[in-house]
Amino acid sequence: MQRQTTITENSMIWCGAGISIAEILTGTYLAPLGFTKGIAIIIIGHLIGCFLLFLAGIIGGQQRLSSMNAAKISFGQNGSKFFALLNVLQLIGWTGIMIYDGALAANGVWHLNQALWVILIGALIICWLLVGVRHLYYLNLATISTLLILSGLLCAAIFTHHFADSPTGTLSWAQGVELVIAMPLSWLPLISDYTSVAQRPVPTNGVSAVVYGLTSCWMAFIGLGAALLTHNINIATIILRAGLGIAGLFIIIFSTITTTFMDAYSAGVSSKTIFSK
Repeated sequence: MQRQTTITENSMIWCGAGISIAEILTGTYLAPLGFTKGIAIIIIGHLIGCFLLFLAGIIGGQQRLSSMNAAKISFGQNGSKFFALLNVLQLIGWTGIMIYDGALAANGVWHLNQALWVILIGALIICWLLVGVRHLYYLNLATISTLLILSGLLCAAIFTHHFADSPTGTLSWAQGVELVIAMPLSWLPLISDYTSVAQRPVPTNGVSAVVYGLTSCWMAFIGLGAALLTHNINIATIILRAGLGIAGLFIIIFSTITTTFMDAYSAGVSSKTIFSK
């Protein structure tokens, strides 16, 4: 029997999903609404999105089924294969764009070579995959702990400054909420891949949704504050203006790895619904 994961292990996995440059970028896009409205929208959007994420995770967790295998309950064998194919395609897309964005941001901080950053980030993601979701505890513990500390420094560097709270664009409340909800919903086809191998699926699912929601909100707050302070949505520029340098480079690379690993892993899990071997 394969080893089952603990609540702590799943918490670290979903904390890694929340600490992401994609989440920071989402916050920067809300800058036209101003700080107060932006914060309110981030919270409202995550409450809605993470509640739906929680409900989706319960299904696979209780049935001990991956997300796409759980789709058989409603759509049958062939229906689940169709949705699995769509999921594999979108996860390949997410993996590609996250590696690209990570390499672009890393090269903006340290002008090495964007292709080399792509290779480095891709190779590290493969290392995470080879370790496997059931054996990531110590690797994730070291990585996530460091990311939390460095994200705290980035947050402090931004929010110790004064910035304007007045709206500067035409983004509506509804558009902002839709944008924020899309972030937790993007994980909805993945969460059961992790809760299904947990020792206690339902509590693990609840903690995972809460941990992801809190860290994702935090990253969006950072992005919103950074955009209002620097009037820029470029991650590399934000990192450099915060004065983090190498520490910022670590945030970019390893937040990309801990997030994109999940896309790549779940693409493999979903593909097993189509091809059992």
